[in-house]
Amino acid sequence: MNVLTARQKFILNRLIDNESASIEELSLQMNVSSRTTRREISAINSCLKQYKLRISEVGGRLNLNGDRKSIDKIHEQFSGIPYLWMLTPEQRQTFMTAQLLLSNEPLKSAYFSYQFNVVEGTISLYLDKVEKWLKVRDLNLIRKRGRGLVIEGTEWNKRNAFVELLYSYESMNDLLNFLYKESNKYSVSAFFRLSFGDEIINLSRKLLKKLEKCNFLNIGDEAYFGAFIHILLSVKRTQSGSSIKLPNYLVSDILSSKEFSFIKDIDRIFKENGVALSDSELAYISIHLNGGKYIYKDDRKFEAIGIDMEDAVREVVYEASKKLNIKINLDHQLMVGLIQHFSPAFYRLTMGLQLRNPIIDQIKEYYIGLFEAVDYACKIVFSKYNLSIPYSEVGYITMHIGAAIERQNLLNRELRVLIICSNGISTANILHSKLKRIFPEFEIIDICSLKDMNKKIEDGYDLLLSTIKVNNNSDKNIITVSPFLPDKDIEKIRDKIILNKSRWPGPDIIRNTNMKGMEGSEKDFEIADNMLKNFQLKNLDVENLQSVIKKVVNDIYELNKIDDKEKVEYLINEREEQGNVVIPGSHVALIHIRAEEIEIPFVGAYRLQNPIEMKSIGFSFEDVDTFFVMFARKNESNYILELLGKISISLVEGKRFIRLLRLGNIKDIRTELVHILNREEY
Repeated sequence: MNVLTARQKFILNRLIDNESASIEELSLQMNVSSRTTRREISAINSCLKQYKLRISEVGGRLNLNGDRKSIDKIHEQFSGIPYLWMLTPEQRQTFMTAQLLLSNEPLKSAYFSYQFNVVEGTISLYLDKVEKWLKVRDLNLIRKRGRGLVIEGTEWNKRNAFVELLYSYESMNDLLNFLYKESNKYSVSAFFRLSFGDEIINLSRKLLKKLEKCNFLNIGDEAYFGAFIHILLSVKRTQSGSSIKLPNYLVSDILSSKEFSFIKDIDRIFKENGVALSDSELAYISIHLNGGKYIYKDDRKFEAIGIDMEDAVREVVYEASKKLNIKINLDHQLMVGLIQHFSPAFYRLTMGLQLRNPIIDQIKEYYIGLFEAVDYACKIVFSKYNLSIPYSEVGYITMHIGAAIERQNLLNRELRVLIICSNGISTANILHSKLKRIFPEFEIIDICSLKDMNKKIEDGYDLLLSTIKVNNNSDKNIITVSPFLPDKDIEKIRDKIILNKSRWPGPDIIRNTNMKGMEGSEKDFEIADNMLKNFQLKNLDVENLQSVIKKVVNDIYELNKIDDKEKVEYLINEREEQGNVVIPGSHVALIHIRAEEIEIPFVGAYRLQNPIEMKSIGFSFEDVDTFFVMFARKNESNYILELLGKISISLVEGKRFIRLLRLGNIKDIRTELVHILNREEY
């Protein structure tokens, strides 16, 4: 029997233990195709001949047929093949990462080697990939001989990484089936059992059901599954002594908030089931169960940090328009839709919350060029505020703008109309004349007789009108009207146009060649040149952030760039209190505001003799030794805002620019700024 592979032994062991199974069940458990399973069974049967045994399929069920003694003899040769031995390399990396993220103690490479039945050299290759994956999520994999493997980083970032890992592992349909116990896909159940264990999984299902009965979990399937995951994490980490620690101001704010009155129910239900959550853990659960209500607690929150919602919408639409070389009408529906999306989006990004977009691939495919343009626009606009917009958010913004373009195209579309008339040319001409006057959007109005109707309809018309009732009209959607077009007929036609437009796919975006208004003016060029010329690099001997702000503002005030330094200082402090000014992993912080008190746009860099610790994204902290300053006027031109956006993108995405700001001389930094501003694409 040693010639059998691990997968083949798994199949044989499954049939011996459970006596029967279907091809589909085995394929699902092993995460392979039915064809592969049949091929494995054929190989098993070849080896079973010497024992006079055979796997046969009857009525869709597989059975191991033969003498009981022979079956027992085979069974003695192995006690079962672990499912983990059959995982693909990608699945092994996922399982390893999940265990490392949830472990309180270092894990050894030998542990994973034994678990997956592979040599330690293979585990080392997997760890190289895991390390890179963690790095971009502000987590570090520490690999030390004798100590083992451990992930360093904030608990918040670890949980976010785990959630992202899970969603990328299997489809939402498979994850929901596991939650609702509607299927037994082994690759899913094995992941959960290995990560949490049956006891915590069953307890979390029970807690979720009880929370649902309290009537504050009226949410869809995906959000319901999200609640399950965060309950799992809270229970697991609480029981292992690794409760999350959130800032006191945030915990206090949430616990005292009327919008989060349901926290008492959460606390009671968890305690009744033997789980005592800390205040931070209660706040964490509450944010993820119903965080949307907290977002709107202060409608002016983002204005205080220099982000005006309407300005942000206008900038994004402008940059996307320019990128596509089209004119996008910023109608009321688009403005309201994007504002309603931006508020919670900024909140999520500042807090480090995860947003899943299950249709992101379809959005990218349907709006190919538009998605890229919106992604570029978001980089230009929001990098100034040290906000990096992920694809999931870009996808939703793209849908809003895409819908606006389609509305615009539909409004501009001229319609082709066919008039069917059997009463003579004069009757048709009367109707033709009235239609032209009342509906100027009708581009072509053709006339035909009843006998030519079917052939003419094949030419393709947007609207079919007839002065007589047409038999068998149900499949032709012909509107019967009077030649004199009374009000009731006009309404019928308008209703039909609206109905048709809602069904028409948006046509290709029409290129607008008149985009000169989007270019910089001579005055803009002069301002940009002066901004580069006046760039300055200074050293500061300070001990805290407040001293940095005071010295920077005073310095710029003496350059006559601002007219009210107390107000500017206040605005910067307000911005900093909201967090998210540190560029993660760079030791650089961004000071950026737009205000009426700014006289002339300004950029500069200030280096500290001694670094100071500052709050970064997701409640982590970082030592900062360099501040990059960007000031813009409240009514700044789109051209200057775009230039500042390019600089911001380089701060977030360009390691070279960061390195120059921290270590380079002023000449090199200015040269790099010129290169950045002249760059066409990002």
